Amino acid sequence: MLKSSIKTSKTSIIITTFNDAEYLKRSLPSVINQTLKPLEIIIIDDGSDNDDAKLIINSFKSITDIPLVFKRKSNGGPSSARNVGIKLAKGEFILFIDSDDELLPNSIEWRQEKLESLGEDYASIFCSRIECLKNKKSTIIEVPEFSGKLNVCLVGRNKGIPGQITNHLFKKNILLEVNGYDELLKFNEDFELILRIAKKSMFYGVNEVGFIQHIREDSWSKSDPYIAFEGVELFLETASNKKLLPFHEIEQRRKENRLSLVKKLLARRIRWNEAIPYIDQAFDIIKPQNAKEYILFFLNKVLKKL
Repeated sequence: MLKSSIKTSKTSIIITTFNDAEYLKRSLPSVINQTLKPLEIIIIDDGSDNDDAKLIINSFKSITDIPLVFKRKSNGGPSSARNVGIKLAKGEFILFIDSDDELLPNSIEWRQEKLESLGEDYASIFCSRIECLKNKKSTIIEVPEFSGKLNVCLVGRNKGIPGQITNHLFKKNILLEVNGYDELLKFNEDFELILRIAKKSMFYGVNEVGFIQHIREDSWSKSDPYIAFEGVELFLETASNKKLLPFHEIEQRRKENRLSLVKKLLARRIRWNEAIPYIDQAFDIIKPQNAKEYILFFLNKVLKKL
């Protein structure tokens, strides 16, 4: 992409951290060394058990003239932490990154340039990412070239519209208009925010990689399969109450959530009896639709009789 003529950054970077300050040593340099420096870097510590984040941030202050704004708050989850960041931000645009993400060198420059060129009806420009899992080959997660109103049923789908906020560069005024994150949600909170914004604004997608997402195996949602399950259930209940997704899409995702839990339980060699209720629920919601689902459906019938 051609070098931008933009001289002044209008983008605030918001990074949230909770007991994972060591990753800031990787994410902060990727932000500081951007071809277009951010207006500011806001780091919200969501009630960590130590002062490591503050110490690491202070160590970077001597090597950059970019304002580093640090705020420590009591633990309330990523939604509340990002809402604090939104209120503090001075930029016209906001880019959220996780503490272990890495921005590619020109990530702010080309995205801000494009978002500035779009009309007032546009809320965000979203991009592709590199997904990096320890000891596995990195994968480029592409997004569709897109401009307009979102088909909400495609949000979070494979090769669809990204449902995580870190893919998006947002206009701050749009985030304020929808009152930011729903702080009651601890799972799929990004997804819910994007769906609310999609009710009134348009999005722009560019299939160009903007950042590297490092997938951590110690994620809290991966330690217990029921955590993710319950989190998705609460999100779907919220989406239903707020009419953010069509009924048939909510039912499809409820079915998928149960089958996903079954897969995780069986992978852990948990007894089949524990998975039976969720298999029954899944196919009560929507009958089997493909060969794999029919196999699971009939296998479950057989094993229930044993």
